[in-house]
Amino acid sequence: MRRTRTGRAGGSKVRALAASLAIAALAAACSPAAVAGPSAEERDAPVSMTDDPVIDTVDAELTEEAPSPEPPPVEAPFALSEAEVYPNAKRLAADVAQALTTYDPDQSVEEVVAGLDAVVDPDRLAEQARDLHEPGAWSRGRVIYPQLGGVTADRVSVMVTTEQRIGDAAEERRETRTLDVRLRLREGAWVVESLASDGGGPLPQLDDLPDEARAVLEDPRIELPDSARWDIIAGEVSPQLLRLMARAAVQTPYGVVVLSTGHPFEVFGTDRQSFHTKGRAVDIYRVGDRLVIDDREEGSATYRFLEWFYDQPEVSQVGAPWALDGYGGRSFTDVVHQDHLHVGVRTD
Repeated sequence: MRRTRTGRAGGSKVRALAASLAIAALAAACSPAAVAGPSAEERDAPVSMTDDPVIDTVDAELTEEAPSPEPPPVEAPFALSEAEVYPNAKRLAADVAQALTTYDPDQSVEEVVAGLDAVVDPDRLAEQARDLHEPGAWSRGRVIYPQLGGVTADRVSVMVTTEQRIGDAAEERRETRTLDVRLRLREGAWVVESLASDGGGPLPQLDDLPDEARAVLEDPRIELPDSARWDIIAGEVSPQLLRLMARAAVQTPYGVVVLSTGHPFEVFGTDRQSFHTKGRAVDIYRVGDRLVIDDREEGSATYRFLEWFYDQPEVSQVGAPWALDGYGGRSFTDVVHQDHLHVGVRTD
């Protein structure tokens, strides 16, 4: 169960102005001009449903900090790479994730959602985002990366890894969640359909974790959202996948978007359960200091990392910007897997 804290009532004029500016910026970003539908190239791009992108998330201890007397400034919007596919969908999903995790002590979740444009059902979205909101506390959201979780002709899943900084008069902490933001096309523009996952909730750190779990959780070379950490602590991740992740960190540091929580349950647009929700897959958005979306040249560091995964005997599928063995092999590519490496393992 999530902890609830009480804080100062009301908000200063400075905070109110900051919130107004943030809402205005989000409204502009989500306007029909800024959130146009996909280009002809985006719509025509072939979409393979061979695999699904989801990465388990590992449990992380909450970072306790000295409480701030006033809420900090609102974070700048996420800067998308010029190489992104489905950039309009990603822009909207990132802005919505940041807005849902940015509020002042005197704001309700309903008020936060009311400040958003392009929402199909505000009441439903407010209910789905309720666990992201702590009454009486302030929160500031920062998007780490918005990764595609799946696409169809008129719907998109964007898994947005978001850091949430939460504080009140007593304490301050940070949580990093992978939110599954669902969008659909309406009259040629993307709109918010739902928040399919809020990224889960904190679990207590266990003293008797298996060695393979502790090796991943404690490795500074593996960047993990708390959603993934909670998956690992809950025992929902294959030990074989954890051992592979630990060996991969010896090759190069890397960043994870999702293990299980925060990923669509099925391969998006199908009725087949995802390897992620079986605890057998990880999605990697960063290799070293390079985003996968920006490192798609053959022979790049990301390409070599993919080759390493492909050579591991326990790996049963790798989705990436490249297919190493052609159509129908263990390695595949499609429009969804341009921004990450999906690695799935065989059963233990």
